[in-house]
Amino acid sequence: MARRWGRFVSLKLAKSLARMLARGRVRRTVKVRERAIIGAQEAVLYAYRGAEKLKLNHSVAIHRVSLFLLTANRDLCVITEDVLTSGNWWLRKLLARNVALLMYELDMSKVTGKEFRMALNYFSPPRQFIEHLESNLSALRAIHAQIRSEFEEIRQNTIAHRDADAMRQYRLIRNIDEIAVVKRCADFFAVAEPLVGQLIELTKTSGDMRHILNQYIGKKLFKKKRNT
Repeated sequence: MARRWGRFVSLKLAKSLARMLARGRVRRTVKVRERAIIGAQEAVLYAYRGAEKLKLNHSVAIHRVSLFLLTANRDLCVITEDVLTSGNWWLRKLLARNVALLMYELDMSKVTGKEFRMALNYFSPPRQFIEHLESNLSALRAIHAQIRSEFEEIRQNTIAHRDADAMRQYRLIRNIDEIAVVKRCADFFAVAEPLVGQLIELTKTSGDMRHILNQYIGKKLFKKKRNT
């Protein structure tokens, strides 16, 4: 019994030391990533506000998708350090529950519906671009469906304390693998990366002066010049 207890204590100390050593490295990585996300988010917000002010609805539909992804990514970024390395195990589990809920609700179909499709039709990117876009959105829907299934129990039984079986709820919280939760988030955004590249291209297209003028006046009067 004493030997088993000694191994348990040694393991806990080793894990605590590993988290302490990792905290500085994780903090540096998070800060670099957060600066990049904030820069991108501010750029999208600037374009979004300008498009809203001029009532450029198709441009707004494109910016909305970018902002949706960036806002979720920023939320995840700012809590990564604590969810992975906090010395308070309950805080780690609490943050992991919040991450699971965020990912459960991160449904891209909310922002890629009718208005986004109308914007695509308006800007008329090449057919190959559209095909790749559909493929990327399909891949995102697939991984999101997997994540919803994996996080269903966390979402339903540990987030808002709905479960009257307090011991079951406690065990679910205790057994959450915060590293696995964060890894699934990374998997999602890895799948989203090709879509982000396409959103950048669509943002550039929507910023073309002829598209801005055409949307503003409500008619496609200005067309792309053809090479002669």
